[in-house]
This record gives sequence, C-alpha cells and structure tokens, in this order.
Amino acid sequence: MNTYIRRLYNRSEKNYKPIDGIRSIGLLWVITGHTWLFQYRYFSETSDKIFDNPFLIWISKGDLAVEFFFIISGFLIGSMLFKEFKKTNTINFKKFYVRRFLRLLPVYVFAMIIGLYFLRGTQSGNWRSAWANLLYINNYVHDTYMGWTWSLAIEEQFYIVIPFIIAFLIPQFKNKAIPFGIFGLITIGLTYHYSVNIFDFKVPFKGRFGDADWMDWFWGYYVLTHLRYGGLLCGIIGAYLHVYHLDKILAFFKNKTLVPNVIFVVCMVCVLLISSISLGEWTNLKHSIFDGLPLSIPRGYEIIHREIFAYAVMFIILSCLYLDSKVVRPINSFLSMKFFFPIAQISYSGYLFHAMFMLWFFPIFNGYAIGRLTEAQIILSSGLLSLVAVIFGATLMYLFVEQPFQDIRNGLNFDKKITKPTEEQLM
Repeated sequence: MNTYIRRLYNRSEKNYKPIDGIRSIGLLWVITGHTWLFQYRYFSETSDKIFDNPFLIWISKGDLAVEFFFIISGFLIGSMLFKEFKKTNTINFKKFYVRRFLRLLPVYVFAMIIGLYFLRGTQSGNWRSAWANLLYINNYVHDTYMGWTWSLAIEEQFYIVIPFIIAFLIPQFKNKAIPFGIFGLITIGLTYHYSVNIFDFKVPFKGRFGDADWMDWFWGYYVLTHLRYGGLLCGIIGAYLHVYHLDKILAFFKNKTLVPNVIFVVCMVCVLLISSISLGEWTNLKHSIFDGLPLSIPRGYEIIHREIFAYAVMFIILSCLYLDSKVVRPINSFLSMKFFFPIAQISYSGYLFHAMFMLWFFPIFNGYAIGRLTEAQIILSSGLLSLVAVIFGATLMYLFVEQPFQDIRNGLNFDKKITKPTEEQLM
C-alpha cells in the first residue's frame, strides 16, 4: 500500500508535467460543469444566470474537458505505439490489448457495480444495458447505464483501431499528412452531414437538458465516435511529430523569431474564447453572440470549433514541453505544479465516480438545504462537498483497484520488468 501511496504523490522525472496539469484541470472542469448541469433540473432559473456573466459561461462548457482527455490519450498512447513501431517496425498487438484491458476495465467494472447503489432510480441507472458498457459500444446505444461514460467508449474504440492504422495504413503513405488529413476531413464532413442534412440543427440549439429533443441531439449526434474522434486524432498527430520529427519541433521552438510565441498566444486566446461561447446545448439561451447572424456562421462554428480547440491545446502542450520563453514559462509553471499530479493520477477513477455520486447526493442535500440556503448557496455547497467526496472516493478506487491491476499489467510486460511506471505506462 505504501508503494501505491508513493505513486500517488511522487512524480517521475519522465512524466510530461504540463499534461498532468491539463488532465487535472479537465477533471475539475467536468466536475464543475456537471455540478451546474445536474442541479439545473432543480434550480434552472438560478443556473441560467451564469450566461449573464461572460466570465462564468465556461462552467457550462465542461464538455470541452473531454477534449482534454482525448488529446492527452491520443498523444500518450500514440507516442508509445509510434516509438514501438519506429524501433521494431511492428506492434505487439497482444501486449497492447492486454495492457489496455488491465488498465481500463477492472476499475470500470468496479464503478458499474457500485453504481447499482448510487444510480438507483435515475436515468443513468439502467443496469440492464450494462452489456453495452462492457463491450464499449454504449455511445451507440440510447439511454445506457452510466450515460456519462460515452467518452470511454470512444476512447476504447480508438484503442482498438489505432494500432492497426499505425502499423499497416500510415506506412503506406510517403507523405503522412495525407492519411492524417483524410481522417481529419472525414469527421468534419460527417459532422456537417449530421448537423445540416440529417438533423438540420439550428444553432444555438436552444435545448432543454433531459427533454426529448435534447435526448435526440445527445444520443444521435453528440456522442457518436465518427463525429467526435477529432481530439484523439489531434493527439495522434502530435505524437507522430513528437516521435518522428522531434528535431524539427525543437528547431521550430528554438527559432529566434516571434512566430512560436505568437502562435502560442493565438492558441491560448482560441482556447479561452471557445471555452466562453455557449451553443445552447443544455438550455434555451435568452441571448447568444450568434443572434442576428446568418445560420451558416453558428452552424459552421459548431462543426469545427472542437477541432480548433483540440489543435490549439496540442500546440500549447508542445510549447510547454519545448518552448522556454517569457510568454510560455508562466503557463508551463502553472500546469507543471506538483499540486496537480495526485489529481491527474486519480482522474480516471474520478471521472467514473463523480457523476454517480452527484446524482445520488444532490437530491438528498437539496431536500435538507431548500429553505435553509439560497439556491446559489445550495449549488455552490453541493458542488464543493461533491468535489471532496469524489476526490476521496477516486483515491480509494485508485489505491485499491487501479494500482493492484496496474502491477499485474506491468508484471506481464513482454519486454522487461517495470519498476517505476512512466507517464506512458500509467496510461
């Protein structure tokens, strides 16, 4: 147990420190966003007030935190696979899939079991559909168990496919930009097709969380892998450049011109702006920055904004790793804070546990607090209490489920015995 606790706090020098920060911010952002969203059904009028303050709209954009996880996953897993293929000209598929299985499924199954208690009577408590979770196709089956785990299904589907693409497809192209470009255009084109030709969405969506139209949007559009793999692809592209063209990356970032710094600033601005623009996915907006504009503008924004967000984040990651400048240094120092490392370590368990706890806890807390606290105080208090509980529960899951199976996984390593896991091994 002491070994597991040390892993929780002692960061290896081989870790990509800024990624720990981004992963931690992603988890905290998801928890904040779901606090707002899950309390929305009880206190919609108060919850809607965040849209009156442009500095608070980011709370409703917690779905963008999923892009953080996709980008990081694509970058770390892609780097691992590209390094193996570069070294051996092949990929050990058995090794990869066994390690993925032992890394992801045990704590996922544990979460599904405890969810039987926490999710009783909720819309996400449809345990009869848990077979779809076990097969990682729950994002293509409506109203499945633990509905927020749709993103895990996308990642697992990605894990199944990407080793074959790296080993067999990408090597067929002399110019690697061609396959990457094709895959990037496919998801954008399909998103356009669904948005315009199938659903004819009017953006902002002016939805209402949980109603029939929202459910059609969510299950028929929002969670589909072929529309949402852009962040994972972005991470893979970053990994390819990182493994095969590190010399060019270093040369670019050591360039004495202002170009890398200017691009970094532009990327930061893009991330902040996209994080502050609501598309009305969760509620009927009273006003929007798209009001009065031709439909093609907000619709086009909806189709490409996640890709822009993802590539901006990927550039920020590479800048923090390799660009030592006055512009980047404060951001890099912040993201590399040791405070973030334990949160990053428990982020997977935290993601699994947080929503089920909130869906169980909020009705109980609200029943006690209504009449004693204002609605805003209830939302804030329940969110803070949930954050503490989720971190505590996720830490237990990390120590008693994730880490024992990680040791089993590392013991089955086909190349050598691992004594100290690196960032990529922890993935």
